[in-house]
Amino acid sequence: MQINTVTGKIKREELGVVSTHEHVLLDLTAFYRSLPVKGISDPSTEKVKIQNLGILYRDCYALKDNLILDDEKLQAKELLYFKKAGGNTVVDASLDGIGRDPLALKRIAEKTGLNIIMGTGFYVGETHPAALKDMTDDQIAKIMTDEIINGVKGTSVKAGYIGEIGISEIFDDRERAVLRAAAIAQQNTGVAVNVHINPWTANGKEAADILLKCGADRSRICISHIDVENREDYVLSLLDKGVFVEFDNFGKEYYIKKEVRNSGYGLFVHDTERVSFLKKLIDRGYVSQILLSCDVCLKILLHRYGGWGYDHLLTNIVPMMREFGISENDITTMLKDNPAAWLTGEK
Repeated sequence: MQINTVTGKIKREELGVVSTHEHVLLDLTAFYRSLPVKGISDPSTEKVKIQNLGILYRDCYALKDNLILDDEKLQAKELLYFKKAGGNTVVDASLDGIGRDPLALKRIAEKTGLNIIMGTGFYVGETHPAALKDMTDDQIAKIMTDEIINGVKGTSVKAGYIGEIGISEIFDDRERAVLRAAAIAQQNTGVAVNVHINPWTANGKEAADILLKCGADRSRICISHIDVENREDYVLSLLDKGVFVEFDNFGKEYYIKKEVRNSGYGLFVHDTERVSFLKKLIDRGYVSQILLSCDVCLKILLHRYGGWGYDHLLTNIVPMMREFGISENDITTMLKDNPAAWLTGEK
């Protein structure tokens, strides 16, 4: 099976090293809530800079500017770190409502020489267009199917997978409808599905069950964000359903201050803990169901702003994996073979 990138179709063997969940361009300001920040007169207009990184390491959403990745030139430069480190393909997880821009993605792909695979579908309910609530599952599925087969309206740029389909902290019926539609669209097109789960919930179990009940191919489903707290029972319950799980928070090691924590926004484990958990799952025989990425979704994750960048997985985490005793074969499986199987359906 060939797969759509923003510049055209490619074969399985052209995917190479894949980061399965990134945001090339993004706008998360739908989730910004203006709260007082000590030392900042207006958090909604304050720019991210070295002087306020400490604030953002204790609350990533404190400054509105941190939630926007819209500088095409900068994003291309940041992606070249990934390419230089040995990366070949980036799966872009942004959708309408959070900054997807098909033509800009195509320009960036042409400039960098990277394969960029764009998604289709709808993110969490807060970002859904008003018209969605009156659509049937089949009507929602048709939008996704058309973007995969014919391209995004007004462009010739085609989506290559479904996702990241959004599930909120409070999983509602609108989001369930989009999931059912995603299963229909997958059956229509044969592409992969990625599901965003609020990282501090276990909603991935219900999301996977909905997709499976509606006929989605379990070997083409990925449940994201399972490595924020490393809840072993939850992750094992997903793996035992036969779906992929995604370690995609490498580089996020934040201790969110108590004043802004809630059931849907909490603490992050450290990368060493993620790699330790990853090794445990591999030792239990699950290596063929694991995908890896960094989910770059904040300015402070970019090199420009003091972060580890899109290449963090290859530059820093892979050596850490070796140190923890993960074999080269298993590293290759997770970086090349598993993404290819998920995206193309070919082992």
